[in-house]
Amino acid sequence: MIFAELKLKDCVVRIPFVCRQCGKCCRILSKIVFDPVEKKIYMENIEEISKHVSMDELIEELSRKIDAKHPVMLPCPFLKDNRCSIHPIRPKSCRIFPLGRELDQGIGCPGLKRLMELTSAFNAESLEFKFVEGDIEKTKVSEEVVEKFLSLSPSDEEIELFFKLNELRTSERSRRKADISRPSRLSEQ
Repeated sequence: MIFAELKLKDCVVRIPFVCRQCGKCCRILSKIVFDPVEKKIYMENIEEISKHVSMDELIEELSRKIDAKHPVMLPCPFLKDNRCSIHPIRPKSCRIFPLGRELDQGIGCPGLKRLMELTSAFNAESLEFKFVEGDIEKTKVSEEVVEKFLSLSPSDEEIELFFKLNELRTSERSRRKADISRPSRLSEQ
């Protein structure tokens, strides 16, 4: 999972990156090389991918489409309808995009643009982009932080991932429950 970790005055909050599935990174930044003479594909993680995908079929398909006498760099042949057809086993360079020396490397990633919009709404002391595989311990955030995030009209996926990365502080949750269970003074009058 990719997220921005913001250090605020009283807590750390993590804002998730959500891919918009525009396909720009797969079309423009693909690191796949096809050698039509040798009939070989060169790419990161090819051994793992070839366990799940018929490379022979892919090579035949590429051989029919590409008329070249030397190796060529290709848009990713696993991109189908702007979706990665090998998403669970995609190469690490794909999993960590748009992170890198120059973030999205100038392609105009709409997911990164949205992440920057969300993070700029907070008055952060510092900002760090992170990539984590597997489970991650949630940060504890204030109710104000949650309300601020929700006020930014996040998508359902952004909300779901936000709560995989963050949780309301226990003391605030307890106080909130107490406020809800206690009758208000207005109702007593």
